Amino acid sequence: MKPKIIRPVAALLMGLTYLFSQFVDHPALPIIVSMFAAVTIVSFIPYLSKTPMILISSLLVISALMSINGEGLTAMFNSLNSNVGLLAIFIFVPLIAIPIRTGKYLDYLDTIFNHYVKSSRQLYIYLKMSIMGVGAVMNLGTIPIMYHLTGTTSFESYEDTRLKALIRGFAMSFLWSPYFISIALMLSYFDITWIDLFPIGFAFAIIGLLLGFLTIGTLSEPIETVQHNDETSIKKARRKLIELVLIIVAMTGLTMTIEHSVDLSVLTIIPIMAIIVSVIWSLFYQSPKQLGKNLLKYSQERLPKMGNELSLFIAAGTFGVAILNAGANDWIIYFLEGSGITHVLLLIPILTILVNALSFVGIHPIITNTTLAITLSTSPIFAEDHLILSIGLLIGWMMTILISPFSATNLMVGSLTNSNSVRVGLRMNWKYAIVLYAIFYLLLVGLYFIL
Repeated sequence: MKPKIIRPVAALLMGLTYLFSQFVDHPALPIIVSMFAAVTIVSFIPYLSKTPMILISSLLVISALMSINGEGLTAMFNSLNSNVGLLAIFIFVPLIAIPIRTGKYLDYLDTIFNHYVKSSRQLYIYLKMSIMGVGAVMNLGTIPIMYHLTGTTSFESYEDTRLKALIRGFAMSFLWSPYFISIALMLSYFDITWIDLFPIGFAFAIIGLLLGFLTIGTLSEPIETVQHNDETSIKKARRKLIELVLIIVAMTGLTMTIEHSVDLSVLTIIPIMAIIVSVIWSLFYQSPKQLGKNLLKYSQERLPKMGNELSLFIAAGTFGVAILNAGANDWIIYFLEGSGITHVLLLIPILTILVNALSFVGIHPIITNTTLAITLSTSPIFAEDHLILSIGLLIGWMMTILISPFSATNLMVGSLTNSNSVRVGLRMNWKYAIVLYAIFYLLLVGLYFIL
């Protein structure tokens, strides 16, 4: 098979140059980052499917036209790096999957499932907690792994329970995990820190977990486990999973400590930590030569599959800057004042409807939320409401994960089950999503008056 060179190399150099620029202040570095971003998006576009290709190309053309009539094409070129900080997380965090796989932690998780899960309710709660935990670090790639792990004879007949747990658990991680692009986007544009977001987002995720537990409880059925494990293997599996949890908690705690102690953003800390931790952790389970092979595999298999997200974020950032330069901030203020929507608690439900409506016609939330974040974060109307506004955008984004037929999560799950994304997303989760959003919004109202 012909090796892939331009796409992975351009993406890696884009991310690495961005990280380097956070420590070395040189005027040439942002230009170099923009250059690698340009090569990245140009090299990926021919490999995209039809809809993303049209969407991304349209964003770039519109951005170019607005730039020609405004700040010029040089400004557009410089804006190509506006979202690279977010992409550094997206590029380098998947490296953590290497030691998780080579350390066989997922095999131990399989052992725990087969030993402890005795009912469909337990299957739901164990699977949802697992996807919220491991998925918070491994991201979207966790879903097919966990789906196949629970595809045993014991669990395969509980398909709907498994799918609900996977989709809902993954959506909850969007609210708090510093390794997710949703959190990175909010931190990139709003005047907040991850320490501000984490307690609220994590508490909301726990509420989502409990709501799912309550709604699935009445449907609990006994499960006869086929595979039996001896006590020694169970003890080892428990020990290894505790080890995994402690490593993830330690990484998260270290992230919080570094962010609090030094003048660095989470957008810089997390990619660097992902690189260092993945290398050191991997060397406990494999030789440097084997690690090199896994890194090569990552560059040839994982990175080329990121084309849709990488291209979307680069194009969305460029588009957001273009409309901001064209005076979008003034338009928004004029519209909000004219319509009487000048309170953040009135604005948030409207933004949720907007983001979800656009997601149902194929407009990715990355584009909508990037544009909203860029424009609203610069608006003086909401200068004191950045935390509430960012949480509002996150819970709206969460809804698209749960119910939109075009969300990457529902498309992937639909593909895994040979079903359609409308069934696994909208039909299975719309009631849960609406109730959960209502709870979150009421809590957000309370937080507004407390904070």
